[in-house]
Order: sequence, then C-alpha cells, then structure tokens
Amino acid sequence: MYPTLGSVSSRGTGCSECAEYGFKREQPAMVYLLRHERLQAAKIGICNLGTGRIEKHRSRGWELHGTLAFELGRDAERLEREVLAEWRVQDWKPIRDGDRTYDGWTETTSVTPDVPIEALWNGVGELLKLLAL
Repeated sequence: MYPTLGSVSSRGTGCSECAEYGFKREQPAMVYLLRHERLQAAKIGICNLGTGRIEKHRSRGWELHGTLAFELGRDAERLEREVLAEWRVQDWKPIRDGDRTYDGWTETTSVTPDVPIEALWNGVGELLKLLAL
C-alpha cells in the first residue's frame, strides 16, 4: 500500500507510515469495543499497544467491553473497517452527543435491547473468523 499525493499533502503532516506519531500498521495493535451508558452507544476502535488510547476514552465516559490483539496493526485496521462496513450495511448510524461531536464518533452505533453490546462483540468475532486474520 502506497500513500497518494492527496493523503500526504492534504493533512500537511506527511505519510502516516513515516510519521513518528499515530497508528502504526506494522506494529502490534488491538481492536477494542467500548460502551457509553449515557449515549447508549458502542464504539469500535483500534490502537497500537501501550498508547493510552483506551484510557483517554475512559476519561470521557466510555467503558471497555472487549479487546482483540494483533501482531500487525494492519490486521486490526482491516477488522475495524469490516465491522464498520457491516454496521452501515445494517443501517446502524453513528451516534452524536447532541450537537457535539467527539473523538471517533463516526465509529459508533446504538446499543439497544435488539442489538445489545454482546451481540455487537459477537459480530466482531464472526467477522474475525471470516477474514481469517
């Protein structure tokens, strides 16, 4: 995978593979599922190991439901992308906090009696098996 000129120049920060910060596709990473009680929302996300990303979300009211570890971040990234695609195929919309947005709000969906957090997590596991990562 190679960066396009637009992805490098539009952010003004350089390529994500060359940057000294941000998600590293070639380093160990995890997929996580969080729940926010007040918003009745779930959030899928990825981070490299040891980054403090989950703690940042916890400080904003999110609770950890589960994690899956990967030797390579690109595999975690692929699973996250497939989970989000499945959520959108199901027409499960992202959740906003009133008029405010928050970090990663586009990676969220509702937690409901029909779609509880356990069902969302089971869906992550099913996609993992299908992708054979």
